[in-house]
Amino acid sequence: MHVYFRGPVDFGLINIDIQPVPCVRNTDSERYKELIIKDIISVSSNGAHLCLSGLRLHVNCGYVAALNGFTSDGEYFRDNIFVVNLRNMAGDSGGPIFYYKKFTYVSLNGILQGGLDDFDDDINDITGVTTISSILNVFEEP
Repeated sequence: MHVYFRGPVDFGLINIDIQPVPCVRNTDSERYKELIIKDIISVSSNGAHLCLSGLRLHVNCGYVAALNGFTSDGEYFRDNIFVVNLRNMAGDSGGPIFYYKKFTYVSLNGILQGGLDDFDDDINDITGVTTISSILNVFEEP
């Protein structure tokens, strides 16, 4: 990784030599393989419907369960996450969390940090999402 942080925000940037297109991968769709990111918005209410585009599970959706989540691994404490009840698998971390605006346009809401899987059903899975604002704030600080 070109730039990475473990705390207080857990994220990394990869240096690539191509011109990236701001879009979300949607490979399971025959018609809409790419969803164009129109804007970045903060999640402002519990119960909001959001989706994940992960490498392993591809696009799946759930609902915001908590706006003020936190994690700690004993070394780092992170309070810049919100919690969504949606399924994810190992390998999906770093995937975009988004809201559908239209069939081909989305708003970016966060980046998947990780989660806990309730293997009995998809309703009680817990996914921690890093807020976009916390990532952008790292680059805005003097």
